[in-house]
Amino acid sequence: MAVLLWSPSDSPPSDMEASIAAVERILNYRFRDKHHLEDALTHSSYSDSPSYERLEFVGDAALGLAFTNYVYLTYPKLDQGLLSLIRSANISTEKLARVAVKHRLFQFVRHNAADLALMVKEFTEIVNEEDGPVAYGGSMKAPKILADIVESVAAAIYIDADYNLETLWKIFRGLLEPIVTLEDLQQQPQPVTLLFDICQKQRKQVDIIHSKNGEKTIAEVYVDGEFIASDSSYQKDIAKLTAVKKALLKLSKSMAVDVDSFGIDESFKIEGAKQKLHELSTKKKWSKPIYELEKDEGPPHEKKFVSAVKIPTKGGILCISGEEKTRVKEAENSAAFNMLRSLQEYGYMEFGQQFVSCLY
Repeated sequence: MAVLLWSPSDSPPSDMEASIAAVERILNYRFRDKHHLEDALTHSSYSDSPSYERLEFVGDAALGLAFTNYVYLTYPKLDQGLLSLIRSANISTEKLARVAVKHRLFQFVRHNAADLALMVKEFTEIVNEEDGPVAYGGSMKAPKILADIVESVAAAIYIDADYNLETLWKIFRGLLEPIVTLEDLQQQPQPVTLLFDICQKQRKQVDIIHSKNGEKTIAEVYVDGEFIASDSSYQKDIAKLTAVKKALLKLSKSMAVDVDSFGIDESFKIEGAKQKLHELSTKKKWSKPIYELEKDEGPPHEKKFVSAVKIPTKGGILCISGEEKTRVKEAENSAAFNMLRSLQEYGYMEFGQQFVSCLY
């Protein structure tokens, strides 16, 4: 004879009670019906309880409408196209996934999917290496489950608050901070859109061609039929994004383009360099890169930093310094970028004067 240990009218099991209490503290909101949040924190691989899929469907629409109201009132003179860009940047999968990482929401989700947990762990490590907000994607495509969690939690609030959008936005806005503004988008335009805009001004045609190399996708950028740049990744969107960034840098040197007006500067080159170097070291089975401050000078409001990066290998310690920067993370990224550039230039084997091998 089957025994029903608990029913939907009872309180959730104790382990879920702890998760619900933790998420309520994050939201600063106490649910009247905690089963809404329980469902929002249950993945479909956990078969003993309803999953968040229905809530995610509602949350996608509710959060989209709540943000639409906000951006419509915040920018009363902005046209529909720009309003859509701002909304997309703030509630995209990439943005919402980083919201989930920031607030560590995945740890409260019930699931039976080890591969999913490993993917989230890898993405979380990459996000923790990022220097600031990433509107258009980093070096790894965001796992959709992370955005789904945020949307399902939003739906749980929306339903629990009697479908009140104003209440949903009041509770949820803090989780989305920092909100991407029009000014942010103007300073950091979408790379693919930027590439097409630049070439359109020059009356040139852009083609982005994808092909497969085993499990990887290769993205190649052509301008007027001439090859400009390429990149490969296990994820098509990342291959395309990185190839376009490379093309923009190359075109900024060869075409009569005022790159500053498009938000392309030296920091664009070194964005994500630490993560790229970490990935290369892992692939080469080298030790994890070690960063050391070589310079830390100046008054608190005018600090200057120079970082060096070292990679212990079987043949010695590979060392290189970066450029002077105003933030430690920027200095470390600069050192990582110089290391990557030297490794590429010298074929990973031979090193020039500024690239030193310090033998054990």
